Amino acid sequence: MTTLKEFVKDGNQYTMKRQYGFGLLVVGGMLAFTIGGIYYKNTAVIWIFGILTVLCFISIWSQRFVIDLDRNEFIIKNGLINKPVQILFSDFVNFELVKIKHYLITTNVCLNLYYMKNNKEKCTGIAQAFTTRSIQRLINEINEIVKLNEHSRKI
Repeated sequence: MTTLKEFVKDGNQYTMKRQYGFGLLVVGGMLAFTIGGIYYKNTAVIWIFGILTVLCFISIWSQRFVIDLDRNEFIIKNGLINKPVQILFSDFVNFELVKIKHYLITTNVCLNLYYMKNNKEKCTGIAQAFTTRSIQRLINEINEIVKLNEHSRKI
């Protein structure tokens, strides 16, 4: 197995490193509006964007994606209130890479994971980035980790 760039190994658990790029850009934009509100002495803008900045930063900090090879599952935590979603490897359907462009400029690339729950297909986000290459590297590492698990179970 090659060295992992996107994950940290802890026993048989692989935890994805925090993805700050896109989220911190959003937080920075909201912080700019907050500072603008302070400059123009607009209390409503200060409170609205100040609170949104803090909530968005906490949401980015609490986001988590873990591959647990002992329990054969993905553990995904998105957002502030949502509890972690546990997805068995057997319920996994596929990954979806969504690339959003605006006039030939890529503005966002998302990685979604599709899975089955109660005979319905569900979707949850895993990561966001500015380039397809970084998301593709993440997909390759996930596949490598899962294939390593399949190989070790066969032996």
